[in-house]
Parts: sequence; C-alpha cells; structure tokens
Amino acid sequence: MDKNIHIKLEIGRDPTTGKLGVITRFDPNAPNFTKDEDGFTWHPTSEERELLNEALEMISKKKSI
Repeated sequence: MDKNIHIKLEIGRDPTTGKLGVITRFDPNAPNFTKDEDGFTWHPTSEERELLNEALEMISKKKSI
C-alpha cells in the first residue's frame, strides 16, 4: 500500500436502494485521522483524494453503461 494512503475502499450495494456506493474504512492509527470529544476528523492526503476520485469515477461510468 502507498505510504500516504491510510484508507481502504470497498464497493458495496446499498440494501435499501440497491445502488452501488463506496464504503471507506479508516485506519485509526493513521497520522491524518484523529478523535476528540466531538468525534472523528480525517484530513485526506492527496493520494487518498485521488484514490477516492478514481473509485467514484469508476462507479459513475458503470452507472452510465
């Protein structure tokens, strides 16, 4: 795994709508992931943003077929 990617992506089908979606799993030990009294904060790396964009583009293309 790229040293700047601390997430895992899964493609899943929403049981209610039947539509495909991207599920993101976070590494709680990642340096860009923090938890405080208000909840969790994620500051995606540029590599993580690119990975998410590619996944969403892939799903978007699949829907248009």
